[in-house]
Amino acid sequence: MIREIKETEIKECVAVIRESFKTVADDLGFTPENAPRFTAFAVDEERIGKQFHEEHRPMFGYFEGEKLVGYYSLSGSGKTKELSNLAVLPAYRHRGIGAQLLNHSTEKTVELGGKVMRIGIVEENQVLRKWYEAHGFEHVGANKFPFLPFTVGMLMKRLVEPKPWDPSEAGLYRYETHLHTVEGSACGVTPGREYPAIFKERGYDGIFITDHFFHGNTRPSRELPWPEYVDAYMRGYEEAKVAGDAIGFKVFFGIEENFEGDEYMIYGVDREFLLQHPEIPHWTREDMIKAVHEAGGAVMQAHPFRDRDYIKKIHLYPEDVDGIEGINTANSANDNLAALCYALHFGLMIQAGSDTHFKYAIDDVNGGILYEKPIMSERDYAERLLRREKPRIFFPDEMFAGMGGIKIKLPVEIRKNGAWEDLNIEEIEAWVQAAGATIGDAKQPEGIVRKIVDKL
Repeated sequence: MIREIKETEIKECVAVIRESFKTVADDLGFTPENAPRFTAFAVDEERIGKQFHEEHRPMFGYFEGEKLVGYYSLSGSGKTKELSNLAVLPAYRHRGIGAQLLNHSTEKTVELGGKVMRIGIVEENQVLRKWYEAHGFEHVGANKFPFLPFTVGMLMKRLVEPKPWDPSEAGLYRYETHLHTVEGSACGVTPGREYPAIFKERGYDGIFITDHFFHGNTRPSRELPWPEYVDAYMRGYEEAKVAGDAIGFKVFFGIEENFEGDEYMIYGVDREFLLQHPEIPHWTREDMIKAVHEAGGAVMQAHPFRDRDYIKKIHLYPEDVDGIEGINTANSANDNLAALCYALHFGLMIQAGSDTHFKYAIDDVNGGILYEKPIMSERDYAERLLRREKPRIFFPDEMFAGMGGIKIKLPVEIRKNGAWEDLNIEEIEAWVQAAGATIGDAKQPEGIVRKIVDKL
């Protein structure tokens, strides 16, 4: 039978994972010396214990009597869940246990609100790849990492089909503002050329390709001469635009730049702008904003309250930016509602986006913007933001269903009068309460997100 893992069974889970993945290591010639980070050697009680206690990952095991013979866990707080460490002891294989665990994991993903499942495997393990493909997964790409002696293949499966659009939005022009390609972003999975047809089929009128730029999780080598870096960076957008032009679908260029975990969406600039500024690798936030504004572009701070393990401090920048990403559907409800309260306090413009990195994430739980008149160009959108021509935003209400009070766990800095200063959590909580939202463990009032959005 399959049931949830108990804390006392963590040691058994580690044993099952290590023994199961050891057969893969033996088949492919992996050893602790040449592949120390491979699952068979890297998983230990500390790692699984952290996933259990701190990450609160759903963990399930297949038991024969009292003996644990199979295992899997799920991670991810949004619409995409990642299947990790699906394992069956060698002596119990070829009895359908792996398929039962896989089916259980997809059902659990849907139960938890997930729409898509993804899994990373050793790309060279063609037997495993074919097994997943036989269960409806599609191979969507592969990445080579310097710390691994193998290529990581990525497979994905859509579990829930998209729903129709809200009929109240009929007649409006719909756009995605935040989208990554495999060519420009190291974390991107889908080639740019594949996006236009999918978005058009979903009822969109256009997309902005906003790959991670020089200081962020960019894919092109930073060692390239500047013109070559720009060429490589823009490839995803340019191939998407060619594909879009062929079917009469708008594809616009944008940028996502990073500094210390705080990221900014740039609209209204182009290739020539990038080529004219080879000093970009040395820019500060202020340099970036000044140059973009001088060129007639606009800057929106992306997901300002994002809480991830690589972010050490939240940096809020209400000065000089033209607004914020009020809702990013790839981030948590907590972080999005905090961003909306922040925008309301400072009177900031907002947009919404999906932060899409792969085609399977394009569905009914995406977010974006709506206008009564079509966006004609990157400059057109930038000018609308600069003159505060507010877009309507769309997003799934269900992502906020049943959420509790806002919690801010990271330290926060804010830019005021040209200098950074620490911000007390109590001050942020005052913004939240002034917006009508709750903090701590208290449940959010019904419809609070829509009420705040309507005020913005």
